[in-house]
Amino acid sequence: MGDRRPERPVFCGNFEYDASESSVLRLFERFGRVQRIDMKTGFAFVYMEDERDGQDAIRALDRTEFGYKRRLLRVEWAKKMEVTGKNQAPTNTLFVVNFDVRNTRESDIERFFDKYGPLARVEIKRNYAFVEYKEVDDAIEAQKRSHGGLMGGRTVTVEFVESSREKGGRDRSRSPPGGGRRRSPSPRGRGISPPGRYGRGS
Repeated sequence: MGDRRPERPVFCGNFEYDASESSVLRLFERFGRVQRIDMKTGFAFVYMEDERDGQDAIRALDRTEFGYKRRLLRVEWAKKMEVTGKNQAPTNTLFVVNFDVRNTRESDIERFFDKYGPLARVEIKRNYAFVEYKEVDDAIEAQKRSHGGLMGGRTVTVEFVESSREKGGRDRSRSPPGGGRRRSPSPRGRGISPPGRYGRGS
């Protein structure tokens, strides 16, 4: 009888925002082979190779202390909506999270994304960033190729920003998926880069 591959990852949450992917890997690899980890900010999705290993990890790790603050972990099978999110229509602006906020600058993000096309704006907000392309097709290519990629040793999450929400700017924080609250970027009028900075390729 072959291994049973899980249809969904294990959700691991409530750890410190600066927790590393390697520390989460060490936590889970005691229970079996880890295929990959999709790190977010304060939580992660852990893809185990075998469903039984994932179940063992859930039983052993849920409500246990982790990190220098000894916070109690929440470990359970991820809900489908948490993993897939809502179907987002492509826009020319991307939401980027899980880069190293202490050592990453806007110029680093620019170098990571400008290979896919001319940029209109790069803006870091707290622990996330917006990357705006001049063309939607370039943003689509960038999201497809960079989501789950490595930036400074961290696995980044890259999603499309809803245009209506980015213009609204009512909510500056981002809640974890499945919480019922959608993120909302800050107003476009703040922190816009000087004209010409992203003029390459036009």
